[in-house]
Amino acid sequence: MKFTFRDIQPGTYNAKVSQIKEDQGPFGPFLRLSFTIVQGELKNYKFFGFVKPTALKQSKFYRWATHILGEQPDDDFDTKDLIGKHCLVLLSKVKDFYSVTDVYTENHALISFDAPLDSITVVRNTAKS
Repeated sequence: MKFTFRDIQPGTYNAKVSQIKEDQGPFGPFLRLSFTIVQGELKNYKFFGFVKPTALKQSKFYRWATHILGEQPDDDFDTKDLIGKHCLVLLSKVKDFYSVTDVYTENHALISFDAPLDSITVVRNTAKS
């Protein structure tokens, strides 16, 4: 069997949330989100992102959940609601491997977290990529 090894290009990729696992680390509990790339030369490759399951609206976990859902999650939220949802993931090299370091809405929309709790402001990014 022959292989041609190449580097992964850091950047954003279309993905879906394929699995979420709870685990314990030296700094306490964390969630490992598994993202499957859905198109391009990395199609079907899996990458992981890690968040602390903090129930605060200022947390990375809340920001990622909001971007994956495309709207702010309900106060009564289950991580199962994220499975199968599509989003953009930012792959970055962390030490010697690639990891998901940020998550964006699938349609490149920017969600404002300064909006009142009962509303959400969405600004479309019209820049060509």
